[in-house]
Amino acid sequence: MLQILLVDDERSVVETLAETIPWESCGIGTVHEALSGAVALEIMDNHDIDIVITDIRMPEMSGIALITAIHEKWPHVQTILLSGHADFEYAKQAIAQESFDYLLKPVSDEDLIESVQRLVHRIKEKWETAASHQRALHAFQDHLPLLQSTMLHELLTGKVYDQKTLADKLDLLELPYSVGEDLGMLIIRMEKHLSDMAHGDLALMEYAICNIISEVMHNHFHIWHTRDVHDYIVVLVSMKHSTTMSYSRSETPQTLLEQYAAQIQTNVQLYLKGAISISVSSWGKFPHEIGELYERTVMSMRKRMGQVQGLFVTASDETDANPLHTIRSLYQPPTLISLLEAGRFEDVEQKIEHIFEELLHSNEHHDIAESTFEVYFAIAGAFAYIIHKNGKQISSLIPAESYRYFQAPSYSTAQQLQDWSVRTLHYIRDDAEQELRDNHSTIVRSVKSFVDLHLAGDVSLPAIADHVHLHPVYLSKVYKAETGEALTAYVYRLRMEKAAYHLRTSTAKVFEIAELVGYNNTAYFIRVFKKFYDLTPQEYRENLPV
Repeated sequence: MLQILLVDDERSVVETLAETIPWESCGIGTVHEALSGAVALEIMDNHDIDIVITDIRMPEMSGIALITAIHEKWPHVQTILLSGHADFEYAKQAIAQESFDYLLKPVSDEDLIESVQRLVHRIKEKWETAASHQRALHAFQDHLPLLQSTMLHELLTGKVYDQKTLADKLDLLELPYSVGEDLGMLIIRMEKHLSDMAHGDLALMEYAICNIISEVMHNHFHIWHTRDVHDYIVVLVSMKHSTTMSYSRSETPQTLLEQYAAQIQTNVQLYLKGAISISVSSWGKFPHEIGELYERTVMSMRKRMGQVQGLFVTASDETDANPLHTIRSLYQPPTLISLLEAGRFEDVEQKIEHIFEELLHSNEHHDIAESTFEVYFAIAGAFAYIIHKNGKQISSLIPAESYRYFQAPSYSTAQQLQDWSVRTLHYIRDDAEQELRDNHSTIVRSVKSFVDLHLAGDVSLPAIADHVHLHPVYLSKVYKAETGEALTAYVYRLRMEKAAYHLRTSTAKVFEIAELVGYNNTAYFIRVFKKFYDLTPQEYRENLPV
């Protein structure tokens, strides 16, 4: 949605336009108000204004001078001029300054809406032209290596794509991998002096190492690499179909990968004058076994290399092991803590369901008690973290029967633990929703109090937002969601209702009542009153029952 700035030295004109024009239906999201050219330029400095509607005749800085200054500093901003003087000279100046439109005051709502809608349409057309396919394609190609690296990092940390999404993304990122394809992996740890480099130089060294990898392996392997959270270089490889028979029968993809890895280690020492350690994985299937391959290979590096540098470990060096099954869904992104922090409670409940499905499946091969213990501490820890982060005590938010689980695990089956997890999640969700409702209600009460006290003064959206310390756009959305009424519509309605009250209960003149409800221009007040009640103020008063 676009942002518009209304400029006029008469407050009532600016506020009437802000309140009575259906800006959202015109494509305008935020309305700013200024009572002088100087204030308008200050607002321009602090906000991304798209359209300026300004009066021509203003003290100190005229509308022509204002749009001249705007077009010099913000040439993309579009302008519409309003004038109460049907003077052709003004129109000529507006044309000379490339103003979009020139409207005579008093301008009708229909004419102004039609002009703004045409201008919004023109701006959107320009945006579409600027975001042309060719420019987007160039930008995409520039960022392609980073996008490829990001996708591999996501797969390593457990992100799962459905088959169509995966195929589309691989095609888009020009990655020659397919579901079920055999793949291997190299984990490369940069040693001193390589790992001691500043971040920028480290990235350059990573680039150099990956160039060596590509140079050495490109005849037989597709190469896809990223850097993981440990600052290891992770290289995913698959055989090129056109070269599967171009090596001797005594060689297998595994032995070939190990030979190339040893050559890479030697070349880095020779050309980059630094040492690297390499762990070579066994082979698995794309994409489902990427995470498992990665975890095994990193574990192999940690267990067999430790802090010794310049080592070379392969999958063939590993002894057969039967480790306990890890509940991978506990740690796959998005994690429980991430989902709780984002308030995505439905997704948290779905993730808990997946965790327990995997837990029960692990019972086929391992003692479920150990895995259940792991699940309990992960879920309880995530719940405790989010409750404390929200400034609450667990005992004050969770009923006693559920709180006992935080003091000591008291489940006897996985189903009981799952039931407790979902039940506790619902307590956390209900508390968060109640807090949000209370917060929104407080904001609405504060807004109504401010407007009621300052109705004769500045009750524009920016002024109200400043009072409650919120962004105008956010404030508008909160108020509309909480009350079902737009904030500007509420201010307008309150002014009209207060005006009608004064007309019914006092003998004050119309111009006095106009000032009491924030209109310095009586003619504008009469116009907006008639629009609201379908009667002028005088007609309203005359039609009151005796």
